[in-house]
Amino acid sequence: MSEAVLTNSNIFNAKSETILVNGLEQMTKACDAITKQNEILNNDILKLKSKLRRLQDKELSNLEDKE
Repeated sequence: MSEAVLTNSNIFNAKSETILVNGLEQMTKACDAITKQNEILNNDILKLKSKLRRLQDKELSNLEDKE
């Protein structure tokens, strides 16, 4: 990561390259966080689909038992 850190006092005196580097680093962190969250959500979806299949099978089994 870049050693340049912008504070409120020097943000207007910063070089454009420093601003761009800091912005890119923050965007990279945000993108990484979104990627991780997507992985978690995709795993949750797979688990929910599996649970739904089990519950549907159980419901069918219960209906067959009643008949």
